[in-house]
Amino acid sequence: MANKPQICTSSSALIAMIADEDTITGFLLAGVGNVDLRRKTNYLVVDSKTTVKQIEDAFKEFTTREDIAIVLISQYLRMQNYYPEEKGSLTGSDISKQQG
Repeated sequence: MANKPQICTSSSALIAMIADEDTITGFLLAGVGNVDLRRKTNYLVVDSKTTVKQIEDAFKEFTTREDIAIVLISQYLRMQNYYPEEKGSLTGSDISKQQG
């Protein structure tokens, strides 16, 4: 099974993640991680040394990549105000109200 080749189609897409180390580790263990030929990953581990600019740059990169369909930003980062809210964007409480 370890030598099983990956099935790559033109319609396949990735989930990108901007999150704390524990969240990223869980997703990597689930097989969501990816490193392409240019050694670009589909995740950013945010810790106390990560700047807001690094987070913003990663978000911009993930949203412009054609192979990424979803950008997951952990709620932990939103609560810690690592990620600034954009004008007109939904907040976590708005999303919770729509789901409930």
